[in-house]
Amino acid sequence: MDKLIKITEFHIKISKENVLNSMSCFPGSPVYERVSREFDRLLPAAECIFEPAAYARFENARVYCLITAGRAVSDYSKRLFDSGEALDGLIVNAIADDFVFSADGVLAERIKTECAELGKGIAKRLEASADIPPEAQKDIAEKTGAEGVSLMDGMMFEPVKTLGYILELTDDSEIFNAQHDCSKCKNRNCPRRSAPYKSEFEVVSDYAYSSEATTAGDVICIDIGTTTLAFELIRNGKAVASHSEINTQRRFGLDVLSRIEASNRGRSMELQQIIRYHLINGISKLMKEAKSEKPERVVIAANTTMVYLLMGYPCGELGVYPFNASHTETVNTVFDKVVPNSKITAETVILGGLSAFVGGDITSGMYMCDFDLSNKINLFIDLGTNGEMAIGNRDRIIVTSAAAGPAFEGGRISCGIGSVDGAVCGADIRSGMLKTINDKPSAGICGTGIIELVFELLDNHLIDETGLLIPEYFSGGYPLTEKIRFTQGDIREVQMAKSAVRAGIETLMLRYGANVGDIDTLYLAGGFGYGLKIEKACGIGLIPPELAGRVKILGNSALGGAVKYATDNSGGERIEKMKSIASEIHLGNDEKFNELYMENMNFQTIGGGL
Repeated sequence: MDKLIKITEFHIKISKENVLNSMSCFPGSPVYERVSREFDRLLPAAECIFEPAAYARFENARVYCLITAGRAVSDYSKRLFDSGEALDGLIVNAIADDFVFSADGVLAERIKTECAELGKGIAKRLEASADIPPEAQKDIAEKTGAEGVSLMDGMMFEPVKTLGYILELTDDSEIFNAQHDCSKCKNRNCPRRSAPYKSEFEVVSDYAYSSEATTAGDVICIDIGTTTLAFELIRNGKAVASHSEINTQRRFGLDVLSRIEASNRGRSMELQQIIRYHLINGISKLMKEAKSEKPERVVIAANTTMVYLLMGYPCGELGVYPFNASHTETVNTVFDKVVPNSKITAETVILGGLSAFVGGDITSGMYMCDFDLSNKINLFIDLGTNGEMAIGNRDRIIVTSAAAGPAFEGGRISCGIGSVDGAVCGADIRSGMLKTINDKPSAGICGTGIIELVFELLDNHLIDETGLLIPEYFSGGYPLTEKIRFTQGDIREVQMAKSAVRAGIETLMLRYGANVGDIDTLYLAGGFGYGLKIEKACGIGLIPPELAGRVKILGNSALGGAVKYATDNSGGERIEKMKSIASEIHLGNDEKFNELYMENMNFQTIGGGL
């Protein structure tokens, strides 16, 4: 059997939703409207220069497949980057990606028809790195005879927007496994992912708070996060037991917007039951470990979406503009009303938040840092998929949220993983040193390693200020190990995340009427910030360099604030005061933010003159 299929005519409609989602840009994101407008402007020009082709060579028991969008669209994207139009370059990149993925589906349908005529099926799909060595892509190019497609030194296709793989035929015509297998893919936050990412997480439960205050009876403090939950049992003011676990709501989506959508589609009861189960499970383990008969109090800090899902509030208002949140009050109740039939009658407090995207986890963190007592201006940043931020003191507080995307957590990075054993968390290119968590064999790159690596690439002139890798590494990425590479696409992901956070910081200071010299302390919260080297974060422009010596690492400040609340009789009054003096700005409506976002896209401190 030897047959070649070639397709050059495609009737594909580029999905705006897919393109923007792939850029971590969702409705409600601060730059959504700006990116949406740029997409509309760029799409016609990009579609006009596609030079598409798809090939499938049936040979013996295999089908060699290749799809390309052509060289012109890659050249167009590069010209945009070279001229300083980084956002436009990213959008054109994403448009080309969506075309290639869609064309893959068109080719699959044609192969399916051919297989039916041959009485064959597809046993499995083999892709470079995951199933076959990169060198196999040379065979794919040669077997298909794809015009205008070649391989670079790193065995990557040129043009860049080219996809190749091999299908294995089977005599069972009922099987057709020609699709990309998400379960083997390392890109755990891919918007097209349809299977769970098989990995572990390290749940950061340490926090920079200690107190001599005592508690009456055992108090259980809980941080309900989108990804993880952390529990501590406090006795006489001290932590005597702790526990953490993964939030299995993840199967409904990795971010709060996905959970909101699932709730609005009729899955709210299921989402609520999952959180209830986690609470009972975690509390039971703490009580057993600490030999506690019953807790006297439960204190919960959580983001607004997690509170809505736990309490069964309708999530409709959270998922549509203007993203209002009617339920941001502090809830005082008993645990058996939060989790019916739990038989736990402890007084329960769910700390109140400020808005749909700035929840009780952030007010808990600000309370831990004494925002309401300080007469100096401070900054608070919880770095994660949503970069929640606050600026202020005892007189006035402004909060906001900048959607950074998952790059700082290893998401959408080709070899990115969470903070687990073996994750590369530090790098020094000159010495060739790689530091991994617990000194285990390298398995991928976590958030702190990503920041360090970008800084090292800049410092060693392997990328320029636009983020462009030197020609030696452009095609195959910069190699950390034989199996781990940091690609041009990975750098673009970091650029978008870095730009959103830095522009958010600068906009917040601007709207408060402060500059970097006015900031007394920058409090950095969250698991990503826990192991971050501040000088390298400043070096790539994530944090204003002038603040390098004024940063305090907090760890899990949501849990720390809950513990502080448990040992502070005035905690409720203080949190309510913070809420009364706080206001929120929406970055998506802020023209200055959009301007700073564009200016900070490159790796240079352009917007630092505030």
